[in-house]
Amino acid sequence: MKVETNPKWLYKPVEVDNLKEIQREIIPIILKKIPNFFTMLPDFVHIMRDEIEPFAPCYTEFIKKHGVISQWTWCAIITTNLNLDFPIHVDSTDWEKRCYGLNLPIINCEGTYTVWYDTEIQGNVYDDLDFRAMARMQKPGASAVEIGRWDMSKPAWINTSIPHKPVSTHGLPRAVLSARFDPEIHELLY
Repeated sequence: MKVETNPKWLYKPVEVDNLKEIQREIIPIILKKIPNFFTMLPDFVHIMRDEIEPFAPCYTEFIKKHGVISQWTWCAIITTNLNLDFPIHVDSTDWEKRCYGLNLPIINCEGTYTVWYDTEIQGNVYDDLDFRAMARMQKPGASAVEIGRWDMSKPAWINTSIPHKPVSTHGLPRAVLSARFDPEIHELLY
């Protein structure tokens, strides 16, 4: 399927029958990857598939059940903490390459949201070979109007091509695990 424009939906809810089991598998992985998790500043931490798959059979089966195991390449651990703000951003200005995250709540996600905005984003100059450097932030001084939000205590596919950020109503350390895919899975979600 050739997709001509980035999708306009914000989120698509996902049913996860064994979420508690998946959370039990993922928490030790997060704490190993981020030893200072409880005191760290809000962040977007990359974790490769091979750092998760051998230690998380329920999570791996969840990805497989969605028919995207062959495209799953890495995850992001998206954290908030200490009532600090996270910048509005898009994960990439090239929506054809990076557009979706399969987000699962892991730690302290009650009272936290992914919030989308109508705003201007900075230019699209980045190193195409480094997937970690593709995100672009809101232009300094640009106004932002909220256009939607998703309760992050609930699993969902999220559209990362529309400006967004995590928002927390509490100062506790929070972690969401967001699976990412290559090639992008437009044929499944568009």
